[in-house]
Amino acid sequence: MAQGGYAIPLWHAILYSYQTTDTIMNIDQVTTAVKVGQFVINPNRNTKARLKVMWEDLGKEVLKDNAGRVYLMVVNGVIKKIGGSVSKGGIKSTMSFYESGNCGRPSIRSFGIQQLIFEELCMDNVVEIYIITSQRVLAPVQGLFGNEEIPISAFKEMEEKCIADFVKIEDNHPEWNYQEAGKPWEGYIQEAHAALLS
Repeated sequence: MAQGGYAIPLWHAILYSYQTTDTIMNIDQVTTAVKVGQFVINPNRNTKARLKVMWEDLGKEVLKDNAGRVYLMVVNGVIKKIGGSVSKGGIKSTMSFYESGNCGRPSIRSFGIQQLIFEELCMDNVVEIYIITSQRVLAPVQGLFGNEEIPISAFKEMEEKCIADFVKIEDNHPEWNYQEAGKPWEGYIQEAHAALLS
């Protein structure tokens, strides 16, 4: 099976098609998230990065906002991953790690998630990105020589709250939240990641 010039092993495509998940929370149930983009297979053959995000026309004040954020990865309307980030450059910067997760020396998480996204796209599924932005508030932050009030975003607490809300309803973590669920990556992903780093 292939799409956009990239191949996916037939045996794995068949195996993956039989995988099921008990978590089926739909993005329509979420009242606080905004769609910001959609993954596609990268049409640019001059780069090794397999994925590309087609961004919604929301303006850089949204897509490059440095405020903390929770992001939801959604496949055909079903929430697959809940993550959080406060990286500079906004959600565009956060997603760049997944766009190029098959290049360089990525973490197993970045590599594994981009592989799962790629497989979904090879099966003509729709992979969308939604965000929930954390409001910045002034709070005292202690440095080496005293306190100073600076704007902060409690993105980690918001991420934990979103995951807790999900688990409360589904009695399980989102399928792609491997670390939080305490489950190992599939063997073929571990082997491919090790080969990339070797």
